[in-house]
Amino acid sequence: MSTTHSQPTDGPSPTIPMSHPLLGHARMGNDIWSVYHGDRRLLLDMPDRTKAPLPEFNRVRRMRFNFWSPTYVSPKAPQFMFIPACFTWYGRIFDALNYRPETFPIYADGEKYRLHPGVAEHWYEIESSMRRVIHAMWTLTPQNPGTQERVEYPFPHRFGYEKAFSTEAAARTVALRSRHAFLPLIGELSMRFWYLSVFSSTPIDWREKVCQRARVHPQWLADLEASVAGDMDTPRLGGIIDFTIPADTRFPLEEVTLPRTFDWLLGQIIARRMPIPLYIQWGPLDPTFYKLEPTGFRSTMSVFVPCSLQKLGFLPEPSEIVYLQGIPGSVVFSRWEVRHGTQPFEPTYHSLRDAEPYDPSKASITPHATSTVETSTPFPPVEPGSGQRTGETMTQFFIRREKENVHRASRETPEQLQRRQQKEANAARGGAPGKKGGRVYVWEKSNGHFIRMAGGRQRYDDIWEEYGPQQRRYDGFRDEWDVYDGFGSPADQTDGDEGDSQDGFGALFTQEEDDGDDVPSQLLPERPEPLEEGEITVPNDRSASGEIDNVDFDRIAISFREAVYMRYGCTVYKKEIQVPQDLPVPGQDIAKKFLGNQNLSVEKPEYLQNFCVFLGYLKASKHLSDIPPSLLDFHQPEQDLYCDWVVRVRRQTLSGKLCYVIQETGREGLYVLVESATTALEVVRQGWGPSISHVVEKLLARNIKFLFCCQYKEITNTELRHTRKMYSGLGFRPHNYVPSQRDYQSYVAVRDQFLRTPRGRAAKLCGGIVGRLACTVVSDEEVQRGPTDSVLTEGVCLWDGVSQWAYWDDELTDKEIDLICGVYHISTGQTDSTALSGQQTTARSWWPRPSAMANSGLNVGWWTPMCEQWFQRRLASLEAPQPANLVTHGAWKHNLKLERRCPPLTESTEQVAAQILETMRP
Repeated sequence: MSTTHSQPTDGPSPTIPMSHPLLGHARMGNDIWSVYHGDRRLLLDMPDRTKAPLPEFNRVRRMRFNFWSPTYVSPKAPQFMFIPACFTWYGRIFDALNYRPETFPIYADGEKYRLHPGVAEHWYEIESSMRRVIHAMWTLTPQNPGTQERVEYPFPHRFGYEKAFSTEAAARTVALRSRHAFLPLIGELSMRFWYLSVFSSTPIDWREKVCQRARVHPQWLADLEASVAGDMDTPRLGGIIDFTIPADTRFPLEEVTLPRTFDWLLGQIIARRMPIPLYIQWGPLDPTFYKLEPTGFRSTMSVFVPCSLQKLGFLPEPSEIVYLQGIPGSVVFSRWEVRHGTQPFEPTYHSLRDAEPYDPSKASITPHATSTVETSTPFPPVEPGSGQRTGETMTQFFIRREKENVHRASRETPEQLQRRQQKEANAARGGAPGKKGGRVYVWEKSNGHFIRMAGGRQRYDDIWEEYGPQQRRYDGFRDEWDVYDGFGSPADQTDGDEGDSQDGFGALFTQEEDDGDDVPSQLLPERPEPLEEGEITVPNDRSASGEIDNVDFDRIAISFREAVYMRYGCTVYKKEIQVPQDLPVPGQDIAKKFLGNQNLSVEKPEYLQNFCVFLGYLKASKHLSDIPPSLLDFHQPEQDLYCDWVVRVRRQTLSGKLCYVIQETGREGLYVLVESATTALEVVRQGWGPSISHVVEKLLARNIKFLFCCQYKEITNTELRHTRKMYSGLGFRPHNYVPSQRDYQSYVAVRDQFLRTPRGRAAKLCGGIVGRLACTVVSDEEVQRGPTDSVLTEGVCLWDGVSQWAYWDDELTDKEIDLICGVYHISTGQTDSTALSGQQTTARSWWPRPSAMANSGLNVGWWTPMCEQWFQRRLASLEAPQPANLVTHGAWKHNLKLERRCPPLTESTEQVAAQILETMRP
């Protein structure tokens, strides 16, 4: 029989590690427990069933919430273990629920108050789609977790977010309670995603079947899988599991039979090391409570022992029980470790009691001492692209930012200083940022820690109304706002507001409390302006029409003569050249295409002819001396190459690649890195500089690929971190999938939402097609600020292998590039047991990947007029009522070859430029 522990512990035992998560076995009073991914605080004050009750299912009006700490798990609702234990309301679906209690859009409807109908309608669409997806997943699950008696938690609409109430406070509280009710749905979805992605016994194409049965668009399912519901790396709530029959007869027997109904689920959570805390109560076990026989496990007490835990070895064996009972104290712990098995997902667990035995001489326990040790909850995941680092507190964040800003100020150019001071002056006026203004981040409390969350550009005006001037901080170096009510007091409110409790977490509500007749805190408008659909469904500040304005990129130079000189060092104005008969001189039309403009006007006919001869020599020559001196500036001492260079250019091999490092002369700080020697020489010939920001400005104006780096002493391998296996880009689509205009608009909304995050800066650095798609969303100023705060965790490290310093800059992952280019993984109709969906897929996209553009006749090193003409033609076809077809990677490479004689010329010019730099800057 088990013994519950509702009283506080006598004091913390030194055997309980301060770090988390915990793995091992514990003794609490007389009871033995197994702890997986546990929290120290819960061990020190383990609740009983009255403090951590099972969820209620049928009494909505008096229902009590507990979605933020583990409870005793019910066999009717194992999905509660999968509820996220961190901030949930973000992403392309759940951002629609991202409100603080005081910012829910409540308005006066006559004498009643209600959630705005447009928001309520959107919530119901999300709720209905989630319910249909859950049902479809349930029908596809060969072996359902939990009992076959599936009991659903009351759906969010049952809490009344569609109804009107007599007071504003009641309507606001009901909106909060209704939003909480989405959490069990998210937990259920997480459990289903996990099972179907990992445990399907046959390679079924479940995504296609879910879309068909749930009647949801494939992009909606892909967005759902990319959210917190499908991210299996997100920490989960977990639960307390009672393997005993409690002495308290108030609890029905069916509530404690859970382990007998899903033995396999419990074992797989532990075997796959999922971040789901489990606290398994065995009761007051005796060291002789079981023995192992050839036929298997045999228990001598009325306690159920799952076979899955036997296989993992994660059980309190007799020696473990003796060890725990021999340590003094009310709560003691024995740490375990996991070892990889011979097969995937078959680890074994082993005690460390012999390697790290308890030594009473080194750690005394005061049985009745009051604990002064401060314990902390696990740090929740930070929002990607927010600038906050994993495990970084708010205080640590601002201390680090302050140090970085001092460093940035020391290397600011006069132009950068002037721009920053102008932005700070504009910010001091107090207005909310507009469509092109800085980003706003709100500090929200999650799991006891403050997390920096994007405010959402469409909500900036609401945030400015909610927070006073003293609660907003502006960072002119990054053009970002930080908002937190703890910074100061709002001008129009008193200091005695709700504070940290206003998120609604940690408080238990009843419907009777909600229906009070409190006086509204402020009078709301009778009828606010109706919300447009785009404001709810598209999380950016423009419609998802797919329209991209024409962009005028800089030309190399005004005249033909100057253009071929600046880019290639060709001096066509010299006397006519004698051409050997065997010289492979390209035609004039090829020369114009190589310059990216077939309609290029030439001052004199001999200029174009001389340039053609120059290209022939480049292709045929092996050494610089093979090129006539009258055609190449390297042989002419009076040219710009032999004058003082405005900027410093160095050749350096970094991470196995030859790069050209450009920096301000006599000044350290930010560095431009280019892989193209031709581009590096053009910087010199054009005289770009002397500030590095001027070089960046000119490279962006031509959409040329480069990196704009800082140097750090931290040197590491920046291979992609391990992520869960899922489709990149826009996700999976079924066989014979034909996109519609709605699909294209959805892609544009998703793409632009990503580009508006700090990761958009890395997209603009890519140049080419990725840079073109980013240029109307990401400002040049974003690039000029230098690497983002997440560069050391999400960026690329370039190191020469010798120095103490390495270059760091933001860089996109392949998945992010696929998202920007609009890549779908479409089934071919052929089976493939190794594929995610069980079917063979092919990648098709709205736009070509950069690798397809690399060998294209359009790729001559910068974004030419011909590139823009092709881009506008493709864009027009995509914006048609029935958009153009998606194209495979192979078809893109074939279609973009265009002029096959251009890529060899690009390669020849690059070889010559590299020889020049090797000679002049060895």
